[in-house]
Amino acid sequence: MIRQSLNQELESVQPRKEPVQARSRERFERILAAATRLIGEKGVDAVPMSEIAAAADISVASLYQYFPDKAAIIATLAERFAVAGQACVRSVFEAVEQPADMITAIEAMADDYFEFFRTVPGSRAIWQATQSDARLQAMDDDDMDRHAATLAAAFRKVRPQMSKADALRLGRLFTIIVGTTVRHASAMPPREARAMVDECKQIVLIPGIERALGQAR
Repeated sequence: MIRQSLNQELESVQPRKEPVQARSRERFERILAAATRLIGEKGVDAVPMSEIAAAADISVASLYQYFPDKAAIIATLAERFAVAGQACVRSVFEAVEQPADMITAIEAMADDYFEFFRTVPGSRAIWQATQSDARLQAMDDDDMDRHAATLAAAFRKVRPQMSKADALRLGRLFTIIVGTTVRHASAMPPREARAMVDECKQIVLIPGIERALGQAR
């Protein structure tokens, strides 16, 4: 039921078409590249569709052939970011073999997530846009759930006696902690941001993982 609801929410923010031909595909990617750059420079609200079209060197009419509105562009970019992030987190936690590895993995998750928001143009602005639109919020919620499931699988791998419900609850908790900390830190000056992420690891994440697994480091 939840998955059906998510699909329904996203139907209204999907591109009008996913091009197959090389020329159309190139134009599609050019639109997304232009939107990413402009959003990174100005923020979502300050970038009209007409400016995206101009930056992509196409007409506004051509832009609307691909995307019905700006939310569809945001959704496409957010989905790409989510897929890349999910693959990164999976690769980190699939390498977990013993309890101590969970600490290494959660630190890597926080660092990689921070690096993404710090270096990828428009990433924070696009995330902020997903919070102001219920349809896009559903996409962000789904992304968090997938991360939580990845962490839950790692918890049960090193602690097989842990119930699925407990592992998923812990997965969600740590996903929320990492996501919230990094997203807020990404708006700070670089040195303050790095300090916040490091303190989160030392004060919250590492002790939290140790307690969750019932062990000392």
